Amino acid sequence: MTKAGKVIVYPLLILVLLGALFPIWWIFATSLESPSRAYSFPGALWPNGTMANYQAAWTAGPWLHFLANSTGIGIITTALVLATSLLAAYWLVFLPNRAAGIMFVAILATMMVPFYSIIVPDYLIVKHLGWINTYKAQIIPFAANGFSVFLLVQFMRSLPREFWDAARIDGVSNFRYLWSIVLPNLKPAMATVSIYVFLLSWNAFLWPFVITNGPKVQPIQVGLANLLSTANGTDWTVLSAAAAFTAIPVLILYAVAQRSIVESVSRTGIKG
Repeated sequence: MTKAGKVIVYPLLILVLLGALFPIWWIFATSLESPSRAYSFPGALWPNGTMANYQAAWTAGPWLHFLANSTGIGIITTALVLATSLLAAYWLVFLPNRAAGIMFVAILATMMVPFYSIIVPDYLIVKHLGWINTYKAQIIPFAANGFSVFLLVQFMRSLPREFWDAARIDGVSNFRYLWSIVLPNLKPAMATVSIYVFLLSWNAFLWPFVITNGPKVQPIQVGLANLLSTANGTDWTVLSAAAAFTAIPVLILYAVAQRSIVESVSRTGIKG
């Protein structure tokens, strides 16, 4: 890139970065502001630093229980998606047959169907199974994910074909090849799938809101929604405090795994 190009591109990138960080700053700043100043300019842009909102938010609901629900649901869902996606991708890449191409297109097609268009039949199925207000209803319907299969397929296709040929000559079984050769080379992709699915589960709101009716099995996002409607109206500074401390685990997770995400995205288009 030329010097003139850097002069133009770098300021634009800084503006984009500030635009992406501004909502995060606004939430944390509002959570440290008094209600009277939060609605005035500059208001929450330069907060006073009061911690009373965090105390009020923490006592407004069973946050540790909500946190445990979201964490447990997210971990189990992620584990199931990793298992189903890994096996599906291995079958599509290393065990090709006439149905493989059709199945791959069908899997990609599921990514184009809006969830809102199937929420009613999904609800009827869950109700028929007797899973209303249970953890199963929040986990089992999401045990497979089309994007995760696509990502792992792209990574597996980037593996040298010589690995597969040598394994066939040595008589290596499919399970051993998957465990000893494929998995060690899929760490960036597996990390990205894990983060992607966990965040989807963590941020899920509409489906848990529809199929749960009590805090016993509700995740943290539904707990935040319950804080919106109170007898005295919504205190946005308290709500911002609740949103802030519920977002901290996700921010930490993303910061730790950022390198794996970048590496996986940069390699998804490579084909061996």
